Amino acid sequence: MSFGRHIALLSFLLSMGTIAITYWVAAIQGTAEICNPFLDGCTDITHTGMKGDAGFIFRGGMIAACVYFVIWWLLMSVWLQPVAGKISRGFMSFFGILAAVGLAVGTAVLLPEKSATNWPVHVRGANLFFQGMLVALTINYVLIFKGRRNGLVVPSFWFKTALMVLLWLQFVVFAGVTIGVEMNHGKRLIEWWATLFIGCYFLTSWWDWKNLRVQAG
Repeated sequence: MSFGRHIALLSFLLSMGTIAITYWVAAIQGTAEICNPFLDGCTDITHTGMKGDAGFIFRGGMIAACVYFVIWWLLMSVWLQPVAGKISRGFMSFFGILAAVGLAVGTAVLLPEKSATNWPVHVRGANLFFQGMLVALTINYVLIFKGRRNGLVVPSFWFKTALMVLLWLQFVVFAGVTIGVEMNHGKRLIEWWATLFIGCYFLTSWWDWKNLRVQAG
């Protein structure tokens, strides 16, 4: 497996896998309501990853995933270098890495007890992730769209297109993804689906980065 494929796959597995395992453990230990959160919106992602063993899994897994997100954006910049300018790639990477750092910080401050959690930092970090990631992914999509005209081979282009349509549809219809300490049913649903779409966008690079490798020197 190429280094690029390794990063794309683990970016998805660490983030989505951590959330899935966290919810499963929380449900078993009784710290999260048992339902299909993508359809029922019975809980938000944050509150599944606070108490018990689920909290340790969530914090460790998501912070590790954020490291891979940062590497993913750096690799994306390298991959786009033949067809995109330095400034546009720089803006893309800046917002993508900023979003990943925001999520890492917002996750790190979560503690088992609500009263002990630094909610202002968590809320700002989580919102920075969703909003910064939307900006970065949009720039990325535009650069890929233009790059295809200059010979860039993007096997996952139509999958990326579908994901971008879904993300922007959520943003327009529901006025963005806004995270708070307590969220209503609709915002919880949006959070679950937006997180899945972002994770899938990272995974799409598995098809694009078949030969993307890092060489010394």
